[in-house]
Amino acid sequence: MNKDIFKEKMGSDFFNTYFGKKFLYKPNFVNDIENTMNITILENLLSKTNIWNNKNFLMMLDQKKLNYIDYSSLDLDITGNNYRPNIDKVQRLVSKGASIILNDIEKQNSGLLKIASELQKLTNGRCQGNLYFSMASHKAFGPHFDMHDVFAIHFEGEKIWNIYENTEKDPVNHSIFNLSIEERTRKAGNLVEQITLKPGDLLYIPRGQFHDALASKNGAIHIAFGLTYFKPVDLMSSLWEKFILNDFMRSDVKKDSNKEDLKTLLTKFSKEMNSILNSEETLAVLTNNIKNWPYEIKEYSIKDIVFNGIKYDVDQSVKFEKKGEKSYLKNGNNIVEVPYKFSKLTKYILETKSINNKALFKTFENTPTEIIEECIESLKKMRILH
Repeated sequence: MNKDIFKEKMGSDFFNTYFGKKFLYKPNFVNDIENTMNITILENLLSKTNIWNNKNFLMMLDQKKLNYIDYSSLDLDITGNNYRPNIDKVQRLVSKGASIILNDIEKQNSGLLKIASELQKLTNGRCQGNLYFSMASHKAFGPHFDMHDVFAIHFEGEKIWNIYENTEKDPVNHSIFNLSIEERTRKAGNLVEQITLKPGDLLYIPRGQFHDALASKNGAIHIAFGLTYFKPVDLMSSLWEKFILNDFMRSDVKKDSNKEDLKTLLTKFSKEMNSILNSEETLAVLTNNIKNWPYEIKEYSIKDIVFNGIKYDVDQSVKFEKKGEKSYLKNGNNIVEVPYKFSKLTKYILETKSINNKALFKTFENTPTEIIEECIESLKKMRILH
């Protein structure tokens, strides 16, 4: 996947016309997806039963969430007795048309992690990927909206997406937005678009847009990458300590306060809130929160460590000095003479903050290996390398 594929392929008008406003269908958006997710990769993931639990492994059948106990069993593993998905029970339910939902799937391989990383760079949002495996003609969810933007990428089979005319205004993860199936169906309004997603296709659906989906072929797999963005309400948690440190905010309200007393209290409350919110310190907190809102996404690079060899940090308090033909290591009042055979090696090492075996052996490729190894061991014993 190219570094800036999302920025390039979403188009220059994405943020002006679609972002947070309306859905956008992008056929053939992602190439070479078969190595990122397919039915075989999914089977391998499902077989790792020790990583799944009632929070990240869900099943739905005909718009109803199934009880975890109905497709799990007690398993004894290193962490103790835990209920894990039972292969036989899960497969029996799938054969009846049940869907599998795997939450936080973006961390399961490098391809998915790269997609999540690109989406975060594109939107400055926090990304979570949920996988949906569906059988034909069995709908997991009826008309509904999400609390976040959705970038749905299709990986296997086909699925028909229904887009409805109405949008819930800026919903958040709170009970007041948990509507019944009947309420959602009523509020969704008329169907305005039907889109069939095939492998490699992307569908962007803004937060609050009513939609649902139905697999038209068995074994349909898509991953909904959900993006949440910083909201004013998120600032409250960051400022909580500032409210606690405010003397007025901690003061007691008298039990015999009359109406005028309470009006005065509210006026004072508003003044103190205004003082906290309109400070340079709060502006700095807000700026930092927005900047650091996306999740930090990192990948292991152990192969590079293996390739480059052992890495040593160099004690920066130790200095290398040369007087005439002799070399010395100096740390405060302590001075140690450096053997002539180690002089060039030691000078080079002390001029760096860190060094690895590969770089050292390459730089001094004409120096006997045993001399380099002996020098390293000597510096380690003096705790100059650690």
